[in-house]
Amino acid sequence: MPSAAKTVRHVAARPALKQVKNVTLREQVTESVRSALMNGHFQPGEVVTVKAITELLGASVMPARESMNRLIAEGALELRPNRTVIVPVLSRHEFDELTDLRCHVEGLAASHAVAHADASHVQQLREIDRAMRASARSGNADAYLDGNFQFHFLIYRLGASPFMLSIIEKLWVRVGPLLRSCFNETGFSDSSKHHAQIVEALGARKAGELRKGIVADIAMAADTIRAVQAGRAEARRAVGAGQGAHRAADAWL
Repeated sequence: MPSAAKTVRHVAARPALKQVKNVTLREQVTESVRSALMNGHFQPGEVVTVKAITELLGASVMPARESMNRLIAEGALELRPNRTVIVPVLSRHEFDELTDLRCHVEGLAASHAVAHADASHVQQLREIDRAMRASARSGNADAYLDGNFQFHFLIYRLGASPFMLSIIEKLWVRVGPLLRSCFNETGFSDSSKHHAQIVEALGARKAGELRKGIVADIAMAADTIRAVQAGRAEARRAVGAGQGAHRAADAWL
């Protein structure tokens, strides 16, 4: 007896569709403020208000307020007892701990980047560094700090997992305001030497050298910040600023 014919169903191939990211307005505002903190557009101790966020980003009051509450919960902003919200002020101990963490985590992410980098990434880094030097010559702090952020995160996004990248972003949220604060007094520190080392190591796929370059760049910036903050503390002592007596002994501001 002949076997029954099998019915073959032809299913039309479906086109690959990109997933649509459902990003709320609150999340957009939160990311914008977080980015501003990482890039140094706020300073330690600066008061941040809902009104300031709405004016800065053109957002309405509700997402701005929700964004502020989210950033307070993350520790990116600090709610004071008088209900004022400020950019957190780090103590010397906290800053030293932050710097150690940055050296470890960012150095690790950079060392992983060599497995994913190509010539186009190396060229992008060279162009960013060139633009940073031009910004330094013209005294454009915003462009310089934005370029420094782009330079580092191009590398970190190549080597870091989403979890590691989120840790790095949290560290930058805390250090970004200090970078801007010190730039106001020292001008532009010359990071081109370390950036050149970083670019060369990435191009040659030398993970160890790349890690050393990142750590050296972080350490140089940290030393500059420590020197500026020490100078400010000395100036306060010289004028007998008694108003800071209530602060912790190692507080910087």
